[in-house]
Amino acid sequence: MQWTAFFTYILITSHTPGPNIVLAMNSARLHGFRRTLPLIAGMVSGLLIIMICCALFNLLLARLLPSFLPVLRLAGATYILWLAWKIAFPKRTHAEGSQNAEEVPPFRQGLILQFLNPKVILFGLTTLSTFIVPWTSSKLWLFGCGIFIALTCSNGVLLWSLVGAAQKKILAHQGRFLDLLMGGLLAWCAFSVSGIPELFSR
Repeated sequence: MQWTAFFTYILITSHTPGPNIVLAMNSARLHGFRRTLPLIAGMVSGLLIIMICCALFNLLLARLLPSFLPVLRLAGATYILWLAWKIAFPKRTHAEGSQNAEEVPPFRQGLILQFLNPKVILFGLTTLSTFIVPWTSSKLWLFGCGIFIALTCSNGVLLWSLVGAAQKKILAHQGRFLDLLMGGLLAWCAFSVSGIPELFSR
């Protein structure tokens, strides 16, 4: 087992911006960390479910994934683009120019995002099939590593949410620019998971 490579890969991948991190950071920037907790809880729940499924059915999912990956990528990219539009062009109240309380992303949105985010599924499958399966077939190890990956990803979401909450206080007057920036980052995430870059690289 290549532990150094395993931990390095997980730490870097789980803490670099993706759909989860961008959405959580933007929500914390607009609404504060406390009001973003339901969204984060949904993300964590979805991550745990996805990683446990990847751990228990790693070989089966690896065989089936190529057949439904294009559909998953299209659905995921469409959903993430919709989120990008909502972030870049939010509805604002006339009084303070801040998003309405009803616009805070709920638990459900964080949960659904995991099942439409090919990055999360591919991350789980790739990590387990590359580092764990060649080393052991123990379900206990697969299950434990799947939970560890989910918790590491959750830590990345929490850290970047705190960064977003800090932006709410420090960069309060740069709201419009940050809306466009966050929306653009999420649109880039949608483009990267859609499979279109692979078509151009052939």
